[in-house]
Amino acid sequence: MQSSLELGLESLKANDIDRAIEYLEEATNIAPQDFTGFSYLGIAYARKGLYNRAVGAFLVALRLRPNVPSVHFNIGLAYQADGFLPEAKVEFEKALEIDPSYQRASEALKALETQMSEDTLSAQSCMKHTDEPAAALCSWCHLPICEECKTFVDGKVYCPHCAEQVSARR
Repeated sequence: MQSSLELGLESLKANDIDRAIEYLEEATNIAPQDFTGFSYLGIAYARKGLYNRAVGAFLVALRLRPNVPSVHFNIGLAYQADGFLPEAKVEFEKALEIDPSYQRASEALKALETQMSEDTLSAQSCMKHTDEPAAALCSWCHLPICEECKTFVDGKVYCPHCAEQVSARR
């Protein structure tokens, strides 16, 4: 006879998420010290879109076995999916602190940082033309600039003032 954990994993692999959650919740009730059960329960919750529950299950897994980079990575994914981007960034960074070669965490962190900078940029307006939305940040002073103000020097984008300064130094 298969255990609740095994049935939960089979259901998860078969993409029967509701049944996987049932079995995995049962498995974690039967074995509340089982890291694996809570890890897979977190995955099942996340796949169901229950991100708060997913984070909770992953945090229990971390309490049972601290410093597992994949759990931090999964917490980061759940936070990101739920719109908590700064929290997601912290978790991806923790995963990389534990395992600097963790490729998926590194890629997720880079993508998240791009997403965060685009979200920040879209909410800003040009420093010179305040009625124009920002299209970029100056590579030197990091102030927002519109399409009209974007000036390229050596493949980098600058505001007109900084472009002048950079060009003068060459």
